[in-house]
Amino acid sequence: MVFGFLKETAMKKESLVVGLDIGTTRICAVVAEVPCVHRQEKRWLFNKIRRTDGLQDDKHNSSGSGINIIGVGKASSRGIKKGIITNIESTVDSIVEAVQAAESAAGVDIKSVHISISGVHIGCLSSHGVIGVKEKEIGSREVAHVIEAAKAVAIPFDREILHVLPSGFIVDGQNGITDPRGMAGVRLETNVKIITGAAASTQNLIRSCQKAGLDVTGVVFQPLASAAAVLTQDEKDLGVAVIDIGGGTTDMALYYDGSLCHAAVLAVGGNNFTNDVAVGLRTPAQEAERIKKKHGCVMISCIKGDEEIDVGFADGKLFRNIPRRHLVEILQPRAEELFGFLRDEIRAGGFQKIINSGVVLTGGSAAMEGMATMAENILELPVRLGRPAGFEGADDMKDDPSFAAAAGLAMYCAEESMSVPGNNGGMKARVKGWYEEAFKIFS
Repeated sequence: MVFGFLKETAMKKESLVVGLDIGTTRICAVVAEVPCVHRQEKRWLFNKIRRTDGLQDDKHNSSGSGINIIGVGKASSRGIKKGIITNIESTVDSIVEAVQAAESAAGVDIKSVHISISGVHIGCLSSHGVIGVKEKEIGSREVAHVIEAAKAVAIPFDREILHVLPSGFIVDGQNGITDPRGMAGVRLETNVKIITGAAASTQNLIRSCQKAGLDVTGVVFQPLASAAAVLTQDEKDLGVAVIDIGGGTTDMALYYDGSLCHAAVLAVGGNNFTNDVAVGLRTPAQEAERIKKKHGCVMISCIKGDEEIDVGFADGKLFRNIPRRHLVEILQPRAEELFGFLRDEIRAGGFQKIINSGVVLTGGSAAMEGMATMAENILELPVRLGRPAGFEGADDMKDDPSFAAAAGLAMYCAEESMSVPGNNGGMKARVKGWYEEAFKIFS
């Protein structure tokens, strides 16, 4: 998608995409430049965006993907709890603050954004579509028709579809087909994952942006955005789980054979850790957050027995020294509970057999000391920390897992803006191209 607000000095060379990550604890606006290229050049550029080498170092990050982040704006999130808006006016104020900061950093006027969405109201279901091929050769029209057939499922009136993600196609019983166009056949089938959300929650997010003077051009389920920034294509092909531990919720997306195969949201996040610390150490929430970020650890075995930390009293003036072990004894049970829930979610669907590349932890609380080790112990899978990569600029974001969703949202938007029918970069890009071609046929 190409927005109309371009830098004057680059009007013919780059278009801008803007991602607005609306989280429970922070709202982050990211402005990225995407090269404006001819259609035949898009495949080459897009393949550079989708990482396949698995590298996570600085050399990789500066490899020239074509996406350049030129502005970032942040603001504390107010009026949102566990992904749900509780005060729309406070949310609008936070959005305006973040967007204005991004505008100032990038030197542009922001009018349109893609937004992220999460919350326990998000659901994931499977569907199957099948059609007959009259012309005996499959084209974009047939692909669009079979996806529409798969979408024809009973959705409660209070829910709406956010994403329809095909996991492959079947032509006359032959499966494993990623792009059936041009093939001969009389029967076309597809399996899709449908991501749905509560209509009221989605509309409240959109309305908040509109009240802030922004047009919403797309709504993206948050772990899909995080996956764009921290996963490699090889990991998606082999089988991987990306787990984004946000402030209010923990989001999980499982990929296999290059496509999404499961998604879930848990009502446990970084704020639960903070609240536990505030209650356990009898300190204000703001001080508890500081302590968690500076001294947090979730495994007793990771600390020295004689370590001490400073903890502020409720009046914010006096401090007392306590053993760091006391803090860990508060955080460890909550982390064990979280990963226990995730393990149960994975095993309930039998997905542990296909997560061959392991687990990628990201989000603000993922970097807490001992989190990766505990995740390996409980999930019984290899775990690595996911840092956003695959773009230029914003070097301070590249080592910070808390920015994975925001950076990934900009990359997700860029993927859509450079989508080409049949592109190997991702199923979503191909679907968009198929619909565009089918629309031309119908019109």
